[in-house]
Amino acid sequence: MKINFVFPGKTREPFLAEGIAFYLKRLRPLTPAREVVFKSVAGPADESPAAADLVKSREASLILEHCRPGEYLIVLDMAGLMMSSPELAARLEKIQLTGTGAVNLVVGGPWGVAGSLLDRADLRLSLGPMTYPHELARLILLEQVYRAYAILNHLPYHK
Repeated sequence: MKINFVFPGKTREPFLAEGIAFYLKRLRPLTPAREVVFKSVAGPADESPAAADLVKSREASLILEHCRPGEYLIVLDMAGLMMSSPELAARLEKIQLTGTGAVNLVVGGPWGVAGSLLDRADLRLSLGPMTYPHELARLILLEQVYRAYAILNHLPYHK
């Protein structure tokens, strides 16, 4: 099963980009994985909720362009389902057993994620009740997916 990490805009902080590359490299021997990065939508001229919603809506359209019909869609959402690392591993294994060819894991941009994208998601996943910068959330998500595959492959990484 292919794992696609779909992100609007490149990761600007070098230490985060290095961490993302590190976990992608560790994950690839366990399952095909790639980072899909597309040009982010420019932030709103004003910070009104309507302007932010427009940016999120445009980003949602761009995100869905990278997700094929029938592929499983996981979107990070603070109000989503919280699960332990072993629970995430079990969920990914269950998805794999359904014959789904790919899983798309999405972290929204700095303005968040559009409701239309959350509605389309097969799973809304939360990293917990704390707020993280979206670029840090990318790294945390990659580490957790690597950990899940380490669990599934009985590697000593997860203790």
